Amino acid sequence: MEGIRKTAIFWSAVSLLAWLISPWYLIAQQKSAPAGTESATTQNDPVADLSPENRALFDAIRKAAQQGNDAEVLANCKKLLPALKPDTKLADFVTQIAAGAALETGDASYALALIKPFVDAHPKDWHAAATLVRLYAESGERTLRDQQIAHLLALHKETSDPNFTKLHIFPIQKVKLHSGNAVFLYPFAPFGRDNIYLVALVNSAEGKEEYRIELESENADQAFFKARHPGERRFSIDTFRESKNGESQALHGFVDGVFDYDTMRDRMLGVANGEDSSHK
Repeated sequence: MEGIRKTAIFWSAVSLLAWLISPWYLIAQQKSAPAGTESATTQNDPVADLSPENRALFDAIRKAAQQGNDAEVLANCKKLLPALKPDTKLADFVTQIAAGAALETGDASYALALIKPFVDAHPKDWHAAATLVRLYAESGERTLRDQQIAHLLALHKETSDPNFTKLHIFPIQKVKLHSGNAVFLYPFAPFGRDNIYLVALVNSAEGKEEYRIELESENADQAFFKARHPGERRFSIDTFRESKNGESQALHGFVDGVFDYDTMRDRMLGVANGEDSSHK
């Protein structure tokens, strides 16, 4: 469970901006190739051709992303994007960063205007595909969301990217609670000893992760259930909290049937908002 826990924490940053930008920052810090080499500078430093003003904007984007300041990331991306040559790696990168920041700050229309054309042009880019899933989920576009989920799951099955292969889950939706928010993490496939189908990281109004909720479907629970309900499963909703004595677990009831994201999300939101009761 510890490895799964670390994976969940990895995704809990939600925006993924600092993670996305770090490889480009490292590239930008490389020394140029020897003088006289064809395209020496641009091969080793994708931002080398930027004017001092635009390089400063790029560095400001990187710094803001690492600090989790999405509003500043978005503001600087909007200034930098018009100065970049379209369909270049740098322009594509800043486009994704801008879309993610727009999503985090609630500017869904701008995020969609950026990321939908990018996904259409780069159908195998899983970072962009994951952003589009969240965008559709948080905009209430269920059909488009489900289509994009299917696309992302297919990409995960066929990928040769080791960073993508090792991931168990991806962020699908951030939902406001009575106090704070819940970030829902969707598995590429049920995982772990308890067959985890969905995870919600519950954060305080200050942005601190307080606990997590898991939708599980243990094989042991299916022994008698399946005989009476063919094609269905019994799911349990459990919370996990860190304490000085380790991690505590609490059961919050069962949900019977076929997995449906919207149904399960709403039941888990009931737990997070303190409205949950036993399964009816």
